[in-house]
Amino acid sequence: MNRQLILKRMAACATLAMMFGGAMAQNATGSTDTGSMSGNSNAAAGAGAAGASGTPAKVASGDQTMMRDIAYSNISEIAAGKLALEKSQSDDVKRFAQKMIDDHTKAQQELQALADGKGVKLPTEPDAKHKALSKELSALKGEAFDKTYLKQGGLNDHQKTHKLLARVQDKAKDPELKAYAAKTITAVDQHLTMAQEAAAKHGMGNSKANMTGAATDNGTMGSHIAGSASSGSSGTMGGTGAGAMGNGGSPAGTNAMGSTSSPGAASTSTTGGASR
Repeated sequence: MNRQLILKRMAACATLAMMFGGAMAQNATGSTDTGSMSGNSNAAAGAGAAGASGTPAKVASGDQTMMRDIAYSNISEIAAGKLALEKSQSDDVKRFAQKMIDDHTKAQQELQALADGKGVKLPTEPDAKHKALSKELSALKGEAFDKTYLKQGGLNDHQKTHKLLARVQDKAKDPELKAYAAKTITAVDQHLTMAQEAAAKHGMGNSKANMTGAATDNGTMGSHIAGSASSGSSGTMGGTGAGAMGNGGSPAGTNAMGSTSSPGAASTSTTGGASR
């Protein structure tokens, strides 16, 4: 009797042990599966976060090229302006040069911020053409320096830059780049007016001829910029016009952004860069 009772108890213990062991195995398996799913979810979330990181969106190659061209323009104007401050003996040329340094430095800083946000690398020094021009200018003195600087850095380069910015406004795909061009072209047109005035003071009749649309390889745009602001005549640029800037006592004019210069002559010219 005792033997049978012992055997029954042993059988019951074995049954309980099997049931308890199976439950533990099931719990362990469920825990492992849950952990695996959790790990996979975390990994997926991490991958998603990496994909949504601050990586700049792709910028069209054409827009990148235009951004670099604008940067070259700004950098070259700054470098030429600094050289003019060192070499020129003319107060009006030095004032113009300082204005170029100030405005193009600001324009370049804004462009650099735009480029950084889009992952676009900009140049940090003038292009080969302007390096050669700087070497040429460095060898000149006095009035010869002033006239060459005003012709190249003042007239020709700003006509080229106006044409570039007008093309950016028309062709760029990036809306922020378009807005930058629309803002900057106004200052460029003002610079051109200042260059016209300074050139007139230095008796640069040929530069005035270039601004009437004569064919030339020196940066003229085939546009009609009829006379300087100091002459009181209205002029057009790139098929529209170069806005006059009230620089001190310069004649009145309205620039592309609708701002009006200081009162003076009744001349008004419009800009907009309609010519591409």
